[in-house]
Amino acid sequence: MNTKILENFGLTNNESKIYLALLELNSTTANKISERTGIHRRTIYDILEILIEKGLVSFVIESNKKYYQAESPQRFLDILNIQTQEFEKILPELLIKQKLNKESQEATIYRGKKGAKNVYDLMLQTKKTIYVFGSSGRFKEILGEIYYKKWCNKFVENKCKMKIILSKALKETMLGNAEVRYLPGEFVLPSSTAIFDNKLFITLFSEQLICILIKSEALAKSYLKYFNIIWKQAKSSFK
Repeated sequence: MNTKILENFGLTNNESKIYLALLELNSTTANKISERTGIHRRTIYDILEILIEKGLVSFVIESNKKYYQAESPQRFLDILNIQTQEFEKILPELLIKQKLNKESQEATIYRGKKGAKNVYDLMLQTKKTIYVFGSSGRFKEILGEIYYKKWCNKFVENKCKMKIILSKALKETMLGNAEVRYLPGEFVLPSSTAIFDNKLFITLFSEQLICILIKSEALAKSYLKYFNIIWKQAKSSFK
């Protein structure tokens, strides 16, 4: 029988030969397998251990001797189903990577308060939910209390919606339409990330205020998936 089909399941040529020999010999010893396949007995033992780990071979001990036997060929269909299920788990991520390569992306870097305010004002125009995490609580401090209050009032006036994840150390928010959850630890970072309208907005509250706006549907969806994972772990109360 051609061993290539079994090799497509990840078996080596020798592994395939030994498995096929066991199907023919039924329950047998390593010596008999060596005689049938022409593979050295020492190598036989190593390969048998690999096939046992793969669930393709089992053994029994009789009179202090190991007798090996092949599992049903149906096992290969089980392996194929498992491989299919495992691949389906990573398929969405692979598709995102492919889309990232094909998608036309645009990234803009803003330095200073003026550029930051332009993006924060842009955020107020969205009709969809804004997702924010990693907030440092320095919005008001850096951009000024007047702008902060004006922005918060506009947020409520425009009926914007937001889901925001804060550290329990940051207990206050003026956003009436915001749904807030808190992380149990001191989750205060020198940056915040917002996702809105297929855009990713990262603000670095360092000595020099730096904002990065990336327009990418695939990247925004990827970060949103990460946000949802954290959102499930966060608590609705900081107590």
